[in-house]
Amino acid sequence: MICEHGSAAPTPEERENGRMLTPFTSRYAVVDGVPLHVADFGGSGPPVVCVHGLGGSHINWVSVAGGLGRLGRVSALDLPGFGFSPATRRTSSMEALRRTLDGYLRSLEEPALLVANSMGGTVSLLQAAAAPETVRGLVLVSAAVPRAPGVWPDSEVTALFSLYLVPGLARSAVAARRTRMTPEEIARWTLDLCSPRAARIPPDVVKAHVDVAIRRSRFAGADRALVRTARSMLTSIAKANDFDKVVATVAAPTLVVQGRDDRLVRHHSVARLAALRPDWDVRILDDVGHIAMLEVPATFVETVGEWAGQRAAA
Repeated sequence: MICEHGSAAPTPEERENGRMLTPFTSRYAVVDGVPLHVADFGGSGPPVVCVHGLGGSHINWVSVAGGLGRLGRVSALDLPGFGFSPATRRTSSMEALRRTLDGYLRSLEEPALLVANSMGGTVSLLQAAAAPETVRGLVLVSAAVPRAPGVWPDSEVTALFSLYLVPGLARSAVAARRTRMTPEEIARWTLDLCSPRAARIPPDVVKAHVDVAIRRSRFAGADRALVRTARSMLTSIAKANDFDKVVATVAAPTLVVQGRDDRLVRHHSVARLAALRPDWDVRILDDVGHIAMLEVPATFVETVGEWAGQRAAA
């Protein structure tokens, strides 16, 4: 089922929602011997676990975690090599990230609703297929999926993704970017890449991302982890037949939230996904890019809440 939503200028509610940063408590959980940073946002009920995308972190969910708290107790992970979680050589592949997510979910002792963006959506799909007992539902926000035939990301994104696939050159380019740009400039560049109208993201939300980027810039191995994980993700979604087999085995009820103006994952690719799984709910948001939870937080929370209510009623 595909539903399309229009959303032009942000509403006053969306602006206000974005300025109300959800407070959280930081802690570290040790999963498979690796320290994993977790932001606990509170709430009560069954677990809701937020999973960021490539280059993201727990802070990507700070505008919507309060609203999601109506669905359960909310936590957000920093996958190994991202945010405040250290990287190791054995934690950079999609399968390694899935195992890390699996370890965290099993520590919760009941199945979770996974709310996942971009690469996090790919990892969450793998987890739902491999360990269905740990997942009670999926919300995929611009998940990294195989592209639709004949449809490519725009030229800047295509060049960036192509660079990640070249050993040696990719890490040099990422290191050069860190030398050329401050952490604040990198954070703002990333938001601009992901959103066609990043200026509507409230200043305090942007500042929170900058603060994480500054702290992360001191982490050893961050560039290496980014490149290795990007390469693994791109290789994974390039194998469309294998990916489709994973999608076919997912039993958890699933909501797909996609921005029509997403430069990284074109909405045509999500239409392909919907054709594979017509039982999944797909919501296309107009005037939204790759990070709906940051661009239109109130609309995002309303969309997820409406879907969850319908599932509960069913």
